[in-house]
Amino acid sequence: MPLLYEIPVALQEALTSGGAQLFGAIIKDSSTGQILGHVQQTAALPQFLEQVAGAGAQAMNGFSPLGLISVAQNEHLRQGISALKEGMVLMQGLQYGTLALSGLGLGVSIAGFAVMAAKLRGIETQLEAIASAVGQITGDRREDDIRGILADVAADIRNVDSLTTRLDPQRVAEQLQVSLSRSAARLDAHFRREADVARQTSIPLEQLDRLWTLAAAIRLCQEAAIQALFAADELATAEDYAGRCVHDQMALLEALSADSLVRLVSRSEPSLRPIALLHAEHLTDGLKGGVMTLAGQISIANTVKAEATRGIDYLRQLRAESKAPLLFLPTRAHSTRHPGA
Repeated sequence: MPLLYEIPVALQEALTSGGAQLFGAIIKDSSTGQILGHVQQTAALPQFLEQVAGAGAQAMNGFSPLGLISVAQNEHLRQGISALKEGMVLMQGLQYGTLALSGLGLGVSIAGFAVMAAKLRGIETQLEAIASAVGQITGDRREDDIRGILADVAADIRNVDSLTTRLDPQRVAEQLQVSLSRSAARLDAHFRREADVARQTSIPLEQLDRLWTLAAAIRLCQEAAIQALFAADELATAEDYAGRCVHDQMALLEALSADSLVRLVSRSEPSLRPIALLHAEHLTDGLKGGVMTLAGQISIANTVKAEATRGIDYLRQLRAESKAPLLFLPTRAHSTRHPGA
């Protein structure tokens, strides 16, 4: 019995009218707060975005390492995405910071190695580009450690991509989740150290870019780790792990004083205050978007588990879908069955 369906017309209308709201991947009734279901991206979404946003969906510049959608390209996407009726409603409220750090936040990530590796290359390139500008804050040993972590992540995401084609992926998937979780924790330590600027009298603008890039690397690890737990059919563990990631993301927000960062940038170059403020807002928006994304993944894991469907089978359905970029996963109370299903 299938779990995923086209997004119902009535639900699309409710989202348009405000009767329902989207929180990450979760669709809630606006009046009761009850979860009606979830929006889940499929393997068709990257191709769709590439068609709509063109080359801009693959190459980024400026303050973004992830190769998704810039501010201008985001508007281009919104104009062109009318071909996907529900997509216009679902994506119109997304913010740039959320897009760049957390992706679209629609369901469990099923990004393959090519997509994840492109993100990782963007992260590595960005860190290398700003290393000399923030040399006063970072040291050679720290840079070597980060490069080593990212090399481990690259190897892990290549193996995550193979999980849906393995006959028995559980053991490998569990090992990959542990490794990715460890890498995220090590990157978290670097983020916290560099966000702690209490003893600094000023910082370069590039320091905000560096924090942005480290946060992006942490999110990439988390996304790949949750995908691995689904592949291992460890749905209860996926819920628990995503919950701990929410706690970690909130802790990063608490450790980050956007006002302090902006003031420190302004002391070194007062004219940079407006752009520093914009970058700081993008960073905090991205971290908040990560929390919403993780909340949706917790809810999806719970729903898939309640339907007695294996996590690996859920991922395989998403990887096999080549036509519908977005599908609807209803909760049991609002399950929509096709006639004869």
